[in-house]
Amino acid sequence: MTPAEPACWSDILPASPRRAVIAAWALMAALNLAAGLVIATWPERQSDLDTMRRWGRNWAAGGAEIYARDPDWPDYPPHAIILLSPLGLLPDRPAVVVWAGVNLCLAVIAPLLALRYVSPRAGLASLVLPWLMFLCWGGLRNLLQFTLLALVFALLAIARAERWPVWSGVLMGLALMKPQVAAPFWLWAVLTRRFKTAATALGVVFAGCAIFLVRVQGSPLDLVRRYVTILRRLYLNNAGQVTMVGLAELRPLISTLTSPDAADAIAAALAVLLLAFVCIVGVREARGSSTLLYSAPPLAAIWSLLTFYHLTYGFVVLLPAAALLLLAQRPDTRTRRRRLFGLLQIAMMVDAPGLWRRFGPPLGVLPHLDAVLSHVDRVVMLLLFVGVGELAVSTVQAEAARGVAGQPAAGR
Repeated sequence: MTPAEPACWSDILPASPRRAVIAAWALMAALNLAAGLVIATWPERQSDLDTMRRWGRNWAAGGAEIYARDPDWPDYPPHAIILLSPLGLLPDRPAVVVWAGVNLCLAVIAPLLALRYVSPRAGLASLVLPWLMFLCWGGLRNLLQFTLLALVFALLAIARAERWPVWSGVLMGLALMKPQVAAPFWLWAVLTRRFKTAATALGVVFAGCAIFLVRVQGSPLDLVRRYVTILRRLYLNNAGQVTMVGLAELRPLISTLTSPDAADAIAAALAVLLLAFVCIVGVREARGSSTLLYSAPPLAAIWSLLTFYHLTYGFVVLLPAAALLLLAQRPDTRTRRRRLFGLLQIAMMVDAPGLWRRFGPPLGVLPHLDAVLSHVDRVVMLLLFVGVGELAVSTVQAEAARGVAGQPAAGR
């Protein structure tokens, strides 16, 4: 939305939803977040938090070079270890309570920030329905992870980029504690020529590495070598085995048609081609009068899901995409946006692969669908990439047509 545009409402959702509709979504949102609090009490769901606390404690208190010594292969960058190291100073139970509480607050804030990113001047009352709908996403039930923190940092960064580029860069740098989450937002800063924000973000990352190395008295080259080795062991094909595979990552889908080595090569080539498409369309889209882009973060976030390791909680990176599909004001794209948003909302609320894994085939029938349902998220993300990519291209074409006609720019 440009400064000259009036605050507007969605052309997909009703302008005045019934109270019963609001109440129904509020109930589902409350149940979803309550389920997240219950899940946070399960010991098996606390293992990632325990590991992060140990990494931070060993670095801060003992000066340990965790990338060389820790058996759990730290895959977070050094500045993330520093940022989260205070959690290691808390006793076990208080740490769980504190971090679950922090993430509950972040889960409530993140959807609102995404909506404000698209429609900064819309009244709070008009945002209640989409906010409640987003609170029903399955990814918000994971309250002991670190993705929500990175996402909120990234959303705050793009909200502050125009007026406070340096502080925006600091927030973006902190968001890069999870690079696969923050990368779509960092790309937005580059495409919209917020170069001070993008550069400051990288400076925060390098500063964190320097602080880490001072504490452990280590070598930068050794740190890079060890970190890259860990990433290769965890996320790349090693003797036909991949330790960690994302729910929407394309490689397993490709491997059903070819050998693991060939699947790796094809997946890497597709990742490069899709990223090139995002960047080319993004450069042309950013020439318009609006900083709201389909290419980044929305399309770039889908690319990240297709390329890197993300579990259910990682899909919250799609919140800006959902908000843009809902709140964009272009009548010619309304039908396409409504269909894409419906697909996205259902996919985010219903974890089909997860339900299949936990409960098995319904009524013990159709077990041969295991392989099919394990790829549902991948197929959905491919469909979304094509759909959002088409919207990005149509936006570029519309801007070009308006430029030729000498007309003012409209909404997304």
